[in-house]
Amino acid sequence: MGISSHNRSGHHDRQLDPKGRFSLLVDWRPPIGESVYFVQVEVEGIPALRVFTQTAFDRKLADIDSAIDGTPAQRDRARGILFGAAIESKVNDQGKLTIPKALAEGHGLTLPGAVRLVGRGELFEIFTPENGAAIQALEEKARKNDPVIAAMLGF
Repeated sequence: MGISSHNRSGHHDRQLDPKGRFSLLVDWRPPIGESVYFVQVEVEGIPALRVFTQTAFDRKLADIDSAIDGTPAQRDRARGILFGAAIESKVNDQGKLTIPKALAEGHGLTLPGAVRLVGRGELFEIFTPENGAAIQALEEKARKNDPVIAAMLGF
């Protein structure tokens, strides 16, 4: 897999304003006019909002369509579940992304308040500051204690 100029990496703290908006890092912004999709997930048992770029969302749909383990009905159901779980949004002209208020508050985010962004390549995840620290600690533990992961990473 090649490296895109729009890969998102690192852990970054941001501030939500009272309307749920935050400034997205310049390198993380999708092309102008392109959608992003919020999906509630759990990462190692920790609640997160996963933000798919259009490319990542399209790739997930293609993965569902090409899944050999599922029947056509199961693939249709999976596509429907993904679309039903996703909330579409766009980055505004000032580079801000808005988390809908009900989604933010249902996810434990405070408006206004802090969030932790974690880059995941074509997508990124949003955590509360406490959960962001917890996921970072779990990932560091896996890097140190899982020899397979440590060998894959090489650091």
